[in-house]
Formats: sequence, C-alpha cells, structure tokens
Amino acid sequence: MGKLVPQDPNDEPASALLKRIQAEKGRLIAEGKIKKDKPLPPITDEEKPFELPQGWEWVRLQSVIDVRDGTHDSPKEAAGPDTYPLVTSKDFFDGGINFDTARRIFEADHLEISKRSLVEKYDILFSMIGGNIGNQVMVNDDRPFSVKNVALFKYYDRNLTFPFFIKIYMENLAANLQSTAVGGAQPFVALGALRNLVMALPPIEEQHRIVAKVDELTALCDQLKTRLAAANQLQQKLADVVVEQAVA
Repeated sequence: MGKLVPQDPNDEPASALLKRIQAEKGRLIAEGKIKKDKPLPPITDEEKPFELPQGWEWVRLQSVIDVRDGTHDSPKEAAGPDTYPLVTSKDFFDGGINFDTARRIFEADHLEISKRSLVEKYDILFSMIGGNIGNQVMVNDDRPFSVKNVALFKYYDRNLTFPFFIKIYMENLAANLQSTAVGGAQPFVALGALRNLVMALPPIEEQHRIVAKVDELTALCDQLKTRLAAANQLQQKLADVVVEQAVA
C-alpha cells in the first residue's frame, strides 16, 4: 500500500482529517440535518489486513460518509407530469442510471422518501440486494429522483471526502461483499454491515492523487484495448487475403 502515488510529508495526516470530518458530522447532528447514529465499535487488530502507509488511518465507513438506504416500500406507480423516477439497482446501466427503465411515482411519495434519503449530485448509489450486490453508480446530475433497495452514500462535507476515491475504494470491496451476503434466494448486505466496513483512509490530498493515477492507468488500458482490437482486425484481414490467394 502507498506505492501507487508518491506520498507527501506535507499532507495533512488522515488522523487530523478524520477529526475535521467528525466535527462536521457533529455540527450536522446538532442542527438536526442528520440523525445521531449508534457508536461504532473500535477497530480490532484482526480487522487490519496490512500495515498502513505513513499518514493513513483505519476507519469505519460510517465515520467518513453517511451511509443510508432508500425506501423498502413499494409506492404506487404513476404517470404523467409531477412524477419522479424511483431508481433501483436494476436501473444501473453502463456506469450510470437509466432513468427510462425506472418506475415513476407521485410527488408526495417522492417527497416522503427524500426526507430520509435525499439524493444529490456526487452521491453514490450502492446495490445491497440481489445478484448484483456491490454494483454502484455515482449521481452525475441534479435531477430529482428517489431510490429503493439501494444504499446511499452521502458526505458530511464533500471537501473533506473525495467522492471519486470512495467509489474506487468501494468497487474494490464489491467482491468481498458478495461473498458475505446473506439471505439465500434473495441475498443482501445489511446496512449495518456497510456502516461498519473497515477502510484505509489516506490524506485528502493523496486521495486526489490516487484518483488521478487510476484515471491515467484506466485511459492507458483503454488505449491498449483499442490497439489490440485494431491489431486483431488487421490480423483477420491478412488471414482472409492469404486464404483468398491460396484458393484463387
């Protein structure tokens, strides 16, 4: 760990960052904007799979982001104006949300759901039920909609937690979450389990460097895939020419 990008000793350590996040969380609770949650259990040595780089901290997910979920009810389906999409994980498509496949609900139901699960730009929707546990999308626009049967990751302060880092980190945990799901025919990951997930928190500056490096490597992989596809097409054309000449 800590080898993907260079570390800067001038970065604010994650321990100080965590204190600032907790102060903001406390302010939101005091103002009644979020509910006070149950105290999180201490992180045991057994839960720490490796030694952290300098300046990082082991934290539980709920201590750095507000983990909620959408409604579990089934509001009446609606049509026409003044209706809103009700998004489930079935509407996750190609890294985004396909609003065309989402059921629509009446405004009153949307407003009621939004009281506890208001979805905003850069929030992360995380599939917690069914065969696609761990699939996730980041909300990339400001259109209003409600969510059902998905976890909703919100930020106490987006300047203190980089959304794109959280998304990358959770994508890497998805396979493990699938293996720990319970429920038989309809597997699920409990909201409490998500809140108690242990994660390695880097300094906020390093979060940005990690995301930039991952984006760079992803772009490189995409270029290599394109070149390989072009090379395969050329190889196929050459093979076709050889066959044509052989039978001519």
